[in-house]
Amino acid sequence: MNAQVKFYTVVSEQEIKTGQYFQVQYIAEGATDVQNFNIPTFKDLTTHYSFDSKSTSFQSTGLQLTEAFSKIIVLSGKKKGRYIIPGATAIINGKRMRSNSLVIKIVSRGFSSVGTAEPAEFVPIDETSELLPGENAEEKIKQNLFLRASIDKRSCFAGEAVLLTYKLYARIHNTSQLLKRPSLPGLSVIEMVDNYKDRPEIEVLDGRAYYVNLIRKVQGFPLQPGTIQLDIGEISSIAHFIKTAKAGKQNANDINDLLNRADPGSGSLRSPYDHPVILKSQPLSLEVKPLPLTNQPEEFSGAVGQFTFSIEAAQKDIHPGDLVKIRLLIKGKGNFPLLIPPSVKWPKGVDTAEPAVKEEFNKYLYPLQGYKSFEYSFTAPDTGSYIIPATDFYYFDPLTQTYESSKSDTIKIEVTPGAPKRESVIEDASLPVKEDRIPRQFYWFAVVALLIILWIVYQVWRVKKPEPVITVKETKEELKANLDPLASAKTALQFGNIINFYHELEKSIWKTIADSCTVLPSALNKQNVSSVLASKGIDAQTIQSLKEVLNECEWALYVPSYETKDAENLLARAVLIIEKINPA
Repeated sequence: MNAQVKFYTVVSEQEIKTGQYFQVQYIAEGATDVQNFNIPTFKDLTTHYSFDSKSTSFQSTGLQLTEAFSKIIVLSGKKKGRYIIPGATAIINGKRMRSNSLVIKIVSRGFSSVGTAEPAEFVPIDETSELLPGENAEEKIKQNLFLRASIDKRSCFAGEAVLLTYKLYARIHNTSQLLKRPSLPGLSVIEMVDNYKDRPEIEVLDGRAYYVNLIRKVQGFPLQPGTIQLDIGEISSIAHFIKTAKAGKQNANDINDLLNRADPGSGSLRSPYDHPVILKSQPLSLEVKPLPLTNQPEEFSGAVGQFTFSIEAAQKDIHPGDLVKIRLLIKGKGNFPLLIPPSVKWPKGVDTAEPAVKEEFNKYLYPLQGYKSFEYSFTAPDTGSYIIPATDFYYFDPLTQTYESSKSDTIKIEVTPGAPKRESVIEDASLPVKEDRIPRQFYWFAVVALLIILWIVYQVWRVKKPEPVITVKETKEELKANLDPLASAKTALQFGNIINFYHELEKSIWKTIADSCTVLPSALNKQNVSSVLASKGIDAQTIQSLKEVLNECEWALYVPSYETKDAENLLARAVLIIEKINPA
């Protein structure tokens, strides 16, 4: 199916400095046949040169192939004021069409550059886009059109924020299209830009002013120590030059084609010249250091940054059976996407479900600033006082390179006698009761008759149904499934349900520990379980492996941007751990 035909006008800038070159582009999109393309005259503006451009792209909907044909005109204005850019006309796919008109504004020359307080001259894009005799196009492109990647640090700790940017710098007229958006494996990534706009900004780099288009800007959090090779960006560009040559050196056939482009009084001939090029950003690497093991708290779970921690309980008047909500709140700045629920010592008799996770942060600030909460819900137990003790939340501060902690207050929940608060619908006794028009005994007769019919149907079905034959193989498989604590996790992995796999794996490990070591649900946390297992003679390597497997499960369940990987290896490690904990 052919794409819908569009014919429109765009300009490179809405506000132009006096004497500054700018582009007007007439685009026929989705056209297969373009004829009689008429460019209008531009009153009070100077036309320097024009050229054609053709491109192919994919639309996001159904990946439909779209052709675009463009006429590009380079103009400038000498006087301040508002100017109308008229539309062009063309016969497109056999139909005469006109593009839209635009209004531009020409203002006084001069502006400030990005990244410096000193005033900068405008980007001399008209001068650098001129290819003089003896100049090499590729060398000129290399100096004036390039894709640059930058990172704010080359070495960091695992979980510490890094800032990555990819920008296209230009001092030459060009038409560019992104071929390869850089991917960043090994990092949990937060995009810092909502929409990447085509409108360039001006930035000074090494003392030279450039038009700059932002390709990608993110802050990333390394997941593991090691060397990360950052991906390169790739852009397809066409550099648009004006090629000048002395008239005396041209062939006779060339002169006839170039006479209209001659620069009066200079003795030179000017012609448009397009040079295609593939631009690639330079490769970058990031050295990720492991977090120090010296003085690392037992309950540290990977938080890197500066945080405060609190536990909140909204309910004040609680009765047995009420739904209680407890919120664990982490505020500050750092690697919020990687934060997992802190370990809390819940009161005896309290059985919590998985928490509801909520995070809000300002992605435009570096590093991230905001909060992440984990809300637990449970049914209030019997009457009495229930205490959630003060809990330490540990984090690593990359500025001081030390482990710090934030302590929550003690939470006391009083469960007093009384009926649970439930919404109920009470019938209004003042409303008249409608009398049945059909005698009530007929309803009873219908119910008895229906029961008799259902009983007869069931007996007939039972007589005809063959007795199942249970083989020895099926009995063994069923017995094996009942004895295998990881059966549910294995099934989830077999059917590709990765999130359910991590959920079942975590649940199976905790259940095995609770059953084999007689640990209450309120005491199932990594710190307490490590002590219990050590007292039962479980070696330190198995306990450390247990912590790593549980951390992997928590990251997969509670970190939305975490990329799960190597689930089969994790399952194999879990099998070995359970065999050590419960040899039977």
